[in-house]
Amino acid sequence: MKKSLLIAGILSIGISLTSCDKLEKIKEKLSQSGNSTQVNPFSVNSGDENRDIVSFNNKVVKMDEAQAEFIKNFQESLAQMEEYVKNVTANPQYSGMSPIFTPTIMMWINQEIKAPNVLGKNYQVLVDKMKDTATQLQALKKDLETYKTAEDWKDDKGKKINEISEKANKLIQENRNTANELFSKLSPKADKAEMEILKDHPLKDHIIQSKEAMELTQKIVDDSYNITDLNAYKHKFAQQYQQMEKLYTRNIDEKIPYSEKQKESSYTALNNALNDFLGKMRIVQRSLNENSSELNHDLDDLESEAGTVLNRYNNFVD
Repeated sequence: MKKSLLIAGILSIGISLTSCDKLEKIKEKLSQSGNSTQVNPFSVNSGDENRDIVSFNNKVVKMDEAQAEFIKNFQESLAQMEEYVKNVTANPQYSGMSPIFTPTIMMWINQEIKAPNVLGKNYQVLVDKMKDTATQLQALKKDLETYKTAEDWKDDKGKKINEISEKANKLIQENRNTANELFSKLSPKADKAEMEILKDHPLKDHIIQSKEAMELTQKIVDDSYNITDLNAYKHKFAQQYQQMEKLYTRNIDEKIPYSEKQKESSYTALNNALNDFLGKMRIVQRSLNENSSELNHDLDDLESEAGTVLNRYNNFVD
């Protein structure tokens, strides 16, 4: 399941509406304060442990998403290069285009992230390991790009692609295992911290309900990878559709209070994405009922829409 952002601690105290100049003055004042109990929302160790955990979780989620996207892009580049060199080596007259590597957004891949004191040093070790493996993967991709540009494959017939691929697979496995270990430790603490922050939050119900709906979209997609009995899956999918429809209806019935109007557009965008996801579910249902050959394609579309729901949810709570 993809990881999601939690409600940002800073939003809960209304700083999001403050001007940039005002924010700088607040930061300066807080940095000069000699009161050790002063809550500084801009610090890794703000004085509010729940906010520190949630803030750390959200930064790690963004880093994990960026690294996962980079890994996917790198794997596609390797596969394309391997296929191209294989074709050209077998047939020197091969007229296919040389692979075009798609650039990825790098901002969060190696972002500086510090674990708050409340979590302990083990969390920092895991974050640093994720960053280190991602940095090594970036270097390998650069090697692949140079290999392609210099056309060195003409000399070694693709040998270096196999070497890069072998190294990359080990690093990818290490990176993903580290991410899973980090989130298995962090998620329970982050969820608990989020609930504490939300106790008096004006959007508490909106956030909790939206999270439940978002997580169901992810579960529905996850379940589609484990189909062993098609008839049983049809029944389960129909039940999931009814559950999803109830959660969507509950969400649109929950209006944003006037005091939080700045979140109305992102909440509406999230609900629109949930409605679109329901539409994709109906397409899958038809394919299931008709034993259509388009089922796999329709499930791919459903997964893509679940990704949109996740992004809209993250935008809402960020």
